[in-house]
Amino acid sequence: MRTTDLLPSLCITVVLLLCSLVKAQKDEIRYQVISLITQTDTSMVVMVDDQHYPLTQSSESHIVYTGTAPIAESGYHYAKASGSSILEHEPFLRDPIESDTIYEFYNRTQNSWDIPSVPSLYDSLFNRVDTDLHLEGQIGTIHIYGNASGMDRMHTDIWEEIKVITNMTYIRGNDLFTFENTEIELAGLSSKWIPKLSYNVKISKDADNDLYGFRRLKLRALGMDPSYIRENTVYKSLYAAGIPTSQFSYVRVFIDNQPVGLFGLIENYKNPWLRNEFDGGNKDYKQGNLYQAKSSNGIEPDFAYLGENETLYHQYKIKEDPSEGEPSYQPIMGLTRFLANGSTHDASEWEKHFNTESLLRSLALEVLLGFSDGYFTLANNFYIYQNGLDSEQFVFIPADVDTTLGLTIVKMADMLTGNYSTFPGFNKRPLMPQLLQVDDLKARFEHLLQELSVHVVNPSVLDPVIDATVSMIRRDVEWDATLPRLSKFDWSSIMNDSEDPFGIGFDEDIYPLDRETIDDAMSHTVPVPFDLAVNGPVGYLSLAGVKEFIAKSNTAIKSFYNL
Repeated sequence: MRTTDLLPSLCITVVLLLCSLVKAQKDEIRYQVISLITQTDTSMVVMVDDQHYPLTQSSESHIVYTGTAPIAESGYHYAKASGSSILEHEPFLRDPIESDTIYEFYNRTQNSWDIPSVPSLYDSLFNRVDTDLHLEGQIGTIHIYGNASGMDRMHTDIWEEIKVITNMTYIRGNDLFTFENTEIELAGLSSKWIPKLSYNVKISKDADNDLYGFRRLKLRALGMDPSYIRENTVYKSLYAAGIPTSQFSYVRVFIDNQPVGLFGLIENYKNPWLRNEFDGGNKDYKQGNLYQAKSSNGIEPDFAYLGENETLYHQYKIKEDPSEGEPSYQPIMGLTRFLANGSTHDASEWEKHFNTESLLRSLALEVLLGFSDGYFTLANNFYIYQNGLDSEQFVFIPADVDTTLGLTIVKMADMLTGNYSTFPGFNKRPLMPQLLQVDDLKARFEHLLQELSVHVVNPSVLDPVIDATVSMIRRDVEWDATLPRLSKFDWSSIMNDSEDPFGIGFDEDIYPLDRETIDDAMSHTVPVPFDLAVNGPVGYLSLAGVKEFIAKSNTAIKSFYNL
């Protein structure tokens, strides 16, 4: 046989070999799983069609394990092994896929969920940047590590202002980002009273780092909310109303070699938040002063005019400086001066000093969603933003919405009459009595109450979102309940102070607190079951089911306005 006669068969053989090699390559994919392993003799494996394949700890994060293995025919699952022995494995089989996995979480049957959105009733009043920070239907993972001694000190001395410089990895879907020199500190005041603490996160800008456009974030512990969905539901409602606010998503948090639990991830109202919210992320945006409501020396930030002494206005803490010039209390003094002496019956004059649409939408939702620690009740948990450099106009921004939707320290029944004038504290603050003298603004406020109740704070709108969210987080809520808490403070010493457990004071001329409601809150000794906390009825004066409160709020408005 001539050599040339062999060429066709040799070519065919080479092609078949190449095809075989390509097929072998395509038959293997990368498996990626998140799991915390602290035992030195334990490793992660992926079990594909009853064969196990080793996974290697990622150099980017030691809670991530990756490796290649064949495409499954019947299914695959992850396991923990010691040598050739399987110590434990996921009790379910994952469906075969033909491409690399996303970063999956050990012992979770799903990677994503279909969550219906709350339809936007109004367009955004400003120019919010598009961001992937809060993708619907996914739970991210945050791992904080690298400064165990600093974190331990912070969790021990919780009343000290301790900032810990450490590292952070964020993982979700196909994304894994690591940030060095990240600053972590405890967040809030009342949130320190419970064993599961909340955190502020500040990503270093040394290398122009950010997480989907943001560098300042908050990890909300959800520790006072047995439903785990209050803040999620409220932020979705605020966002649907088009007012400036954070969005919300869930994350699983690990600190060093310890799982900490399920948290809410929100944006901190600090740079670059203002330019992201008001000017589409424009780095040349010229911002004004941002003030945070924060009572100081017994003086409440309720917009009362206190005279021309700047030191009397420090309860409006300057949270962000203006882009140019020095931070100043003169603008907020001017606002309160207008409220005390201005042309209160002229809507156009009000618009010069307030973005009235943002203000009215925010305060209408404060009523409908039952803010028990907001402007009306405690003159608390809001920001007031000077809308651009040297602007006279201010924007009201709600914040910290954990004590809402039936979690309360004021009388819940007074929130649910449908008549806003009975809402606790409504007439104690100087803002609304003045504003309601303006016929156009009063009519707009009452219209917003009705429209938002029909199209947003309505069981037909929110219940499907809540039900789908509950399905998504259920397994993580169960996991969260099993975890030890990191706070080393004896918080019971504060909570058992029956005279004034919240450290607020009981001056009824200032605060509409309800002693019976507070005593009821202090009496809870058994955790409220998750489904009961979501649905109700709970049977407490200080706590209603989330869906229960929404239904009562909606019914009350419909009845009062004959809708």
